Amino acid sequence: MNNLTKLFTTDLIPQMAIILYGDEKENNLYLERRNIINGKMGTGIPLTEECIKDITELTFSNSRKELHGAIPSNMLYADSRKGYEKYVWFEKPQKKMHYFYKDLNIPNGEFYTPSLLYIVSRNTLSLYAFIGDNPDSQLYRAPYFNVSETYVCLGNSKLPDIGELTYQNIINYWEKMFWQSEFTHILSTNPIKSNLTILSKKLTETGEPFPNEELIPVSITLKSLIK
Repeated sequence: MNNLTKLFTTDLIPQMAIILYGDEKENNLYLERRNIINGKMGTGIPLTEECIKDITELTFSNSRKELHGAIPSNMLYADSRKGYEKYVWFEKPQKKMHYFYKDLNIPNGEFYTPSLLYIVSRNTLSLYAFIGDNPDSQLYRAPYFNVSETYVCLGNSKLPDIGELTYQNIINYWEKMFWQSEFTHILSTNPIKSNLTILSKKLTETGEPFPNEELIPVSITLKSLIK
């Protein structure tokens, strides 16, 4: 499980209760803390300034883990509810660095991608291709190693903590997880009409746009992905 998923799926348990005592006119106030152990409150002790400072620092630190910020124009869907986390965005054709496992005998290099649609559902990444500027049309298998018709195999890919939890950081995190990992093997069946190894070598050498005629259509639609 990666760091981003942990933020969404971790169960929280009560650690401490703070009780405020006061008279009717609230002229005299007293703060007490009670540690909670195994679901039961312990003996009350005065709440110190040091404890208040620690709680304040922890609160501001955790605020970075609440999803916030501007929604990028290429993000089509976002649901941050616990247990329903899903993010969908697209990317237009561009040159990207591709890393290949040495046994494939394909040189690492930059070459053009087709238009791509990314779907993150909890801790699973899926990837599809489409033609043109509109992902709400025919979808195709993503023309890559490590990608099946329903999910991406990320192997042991690891990245540092996502840091501030913004929509853009979610996009950056998952794209790096995919593009900085090595392409190692074909999942299920060949994802293009011809030979993926030969085509990858050719695109690395020529720098030409990805040939969309190589794409294999799938029955999955954008509408079904954002349900």
